[in-house]
Amino acid sequence: MAKLPAPTKANLFRSQKELRFAVEGAELLHQKRDVLVMELMNILSDFGDSELKLREQMIAALNSFVPVRAAMGRDLLDNILIAGQPEMSLGIQGRAVMGIALPAVRLASGGKPAMRGPVGTPSQADAATAAVGDVVPRLLRFVEIVATIWRLATEIEKTQRRINAIENVFIPDARRIIFWIKSAMEENDREELFRRKLLKSRTR
Repeated sequence: MAKLPAPTKANLFRSQKELRFAVEGAELLHQKRDVLVMELMNILSDFGDSELKLREQMIAALNSFVPVRAAMGRDLLDNILIAGQPEMSLGIQGRAVMGIALPAVRLASGGKPAMRGPVGTPSQADAATAAVGDVVPRLLRFVEIVATIWRLATEIEKTQRRINAIENVFIPDARRIIFWIKSAMEENDREELFRRKLLKSRTR
């Protein structure tokens, strides 16, 4: 419990003001937490579908290279793919939800591998390469979702800790202090009244 202040009107008014501020702060934190939880639930609804589609698309892209590898061999295919990798540039923007910056990852440039093979390269190579390039936007979306979930969950936990500290520690302490000050002031008033009556009775 916080140290008890002197039982004065100034301390009573200050404690009452701090209590009102704490109650209002707790209400605002509750609203913030509720908004963040709603945002988290919305993004979680996209997580499972995004993960499933990403997995399916990656498996399909990898499987598309099976006939290409069989026709060209591993070493030649690896060399062609390495030579055909363009530079990729990402753009990371953000949107704010209750003061929390949530990422929005976009492909600014690149991301589409180009098959640069010798004459006789199998026709399936172009389709396989395109399939790999098509995975990139979905992969970026999945990364965006995971990063958003992590930030929201972290902020919700921090907000709940603040709520707990205010509601379970600060507000009860403030109320006890206010009760103590009022009780002490009332006791002082009774003692002062008693002294006045005693003094008045002696002067008669």
